[in-house]
Formats: sequence, C-alpha cells, structure tokens
Amino acid sequence: MHALGNIHETRAVAALTEQLKYYGKGEGAWSALEALARIADPSSVPLFKERLADKDPNMRRAAAEGLGRAGDKSALGDLTNAATTDSSDVVRVAMAFALQKLGQNYAQRMVDAMTSSRVIPQVQDYLLELGPSVVPAILPFLQEPEPSIRLAIADVLGFIGGDAAVAPLQAATQDRDPDVAAAAKRALERLKLGASARG
Repeated sequence: MHALGNIHETRAVAALTEQLKYYGKGEGAWSALEALARIADPSSVPLFKERLADKDPNMRRAAAEGLGRAGDKSALGDLTNAATTDSSDVVRVAMAFALQKLGQNYAQRMVDAMTSSRVIPQVQDYLLELGPSVVPAILPFLQEPEPSIRLAIADVLGFIGGDAAVAPLQAATQDRDPDVAAAAKRALERLKLGASARG
C-alpha cells in the first residue's frame, strides 16, 4: 500500500478506501489511510476530515498529511487548533506540515518541535517535501543552540538549500560541534553536485 501512495496511483483510491472501511482501525486501516494521504486525491478529503479526530495518533497524522497534500483549506480551523493542542508531538508536527502546505507559515513550528529526537526524521521528511520554499524560514536554525537541530537543518539544506544556503552552510562548517560541521560540509558537497548536474 505504501508503494501505491508513493507513486500517487489514483486508480487505487477506491480499493484503499474500501480497505480503510473494512479494517476501520489498526495497522490495516492506518496503512490504507497513509497511502490515501500520499495520493491526496480530492475525493479522499471527507475521509481525511473524519479521521482528523481519530483516537489513533497515526490516523490523525495521516489525515492531516492528506488534507495538506490535497490542498483542502476547509479544515484550517481544526488543523490550527490541533497544531497546538493535540496530545501527540508527531500529530502536532503533521498538523503544522499540513498548514504549511496550505499556505500558512508553520515551518518554524515544525523545526521548533525538533527538540524531541523522535520527530526529527519526520520534520526532515516534511521539509524535504515542502522544498526550497521553506529555505528562508529554516536558515536561521543553523544558529539554533541545540546541536541536533543544527545538524538536521544542515542535512535538509544540502538537498533543498540552493544558492541561498551556501554562505550559511560555509559558516556552519566551523560549528563548535564536529557533527554539525561535518553535516554542513556534506550539505555543501550535495549542493555542488546538484549545481554541476544542472549546469
């Protein structure tokens, strides 16, 4: 199911919706909803809205992702509220991602959540998906006091940073934390490779 979502196979929407209804909850339902969220077909928006208040945090996360990717702004109020009140940090980050996808300014909120090491990979994935549009919002986090956040941001900038990230990453190669400095060097190499491939 994950593969169907990754390739955005819209012909699978009906079958995945049936699977979600069949399982209702648990891993089978979550896998179906996650695939639907990756496909983000507008016909799935009612399901995403319904599952936004699900008891299972995995379902709420997938529902938020689906609403953001589908570009549906009708649940902005619910997403905004849950971005600060949901009991799960993973879900709060997913709500912030959805809001950013919907044109709201939530990139900083996502990065702020990186103080929890368990959400760092999730936030990195979201930032990569959001792409170069978030670079101006995340560049200042190369100065963040927490080394794990500086490292994670340097890694992301190596993929989406472009020319705007070169000078800040060069400065970060002198970071007091050797892991952050190494991440900044890797990021600069990735940017150089990307530029030479395009050039």
